[in-house]
Amino acid sequence: MGRRGPAPKPTPLRILHGDKPSRINRAEPKPRDLAPVKPPWLSKYASEEWDRVIPDLEAMRTVKAVDASGLAAYCEAVARLRTTTDIVTRTGPLLIGRDGIARKNPAVAQARDASNEVRVWAREFGLTPSARSPLKIEHTVNETGASRLLTS
Repeated sequence: MGRRGPAPKPTPLRILHGDKPSRINRAEPKPRDLAPVKPPWLSKYASEEWDRVIPDLEAMRTVKAVDASGLAAYCEAVARLRTTTDIVTRTGPLLIGRDGIARKNPAVAQARDASNEVRVWAREFGLTPSARSPLKIEHTVNETGASRLLTS
């Protein structure tokens, strides 16, 4: 079973809000600041999704090398959603059996499950507007960009 209740508040936010010192994890692990590497085993659609989202995730600084497997799971869920949605689009939400009775297309349930998985993973990486709103990211000055402005 997954976590219950709202997502925990990030430690820097707890400090800013003045939470009790006993509630603040001062020994929170911090991963190395390395970009994730795309796994070679990703399916075609998942690979396309990785290439689509990775520039934004790196710009938002919400993904690190240790997140590669989770990001791959998100991308594969998007690939399943895309594939099952294509099937439902081609065949329709109902299928007529040999007996002439209409039945629910099983691809509809598969698409719904993939959509739920995409939503859960997207939240983890800040890929939805509501997931981004509480995030506090430390911004650093890009010296090369600043120097370019000064020399122009």
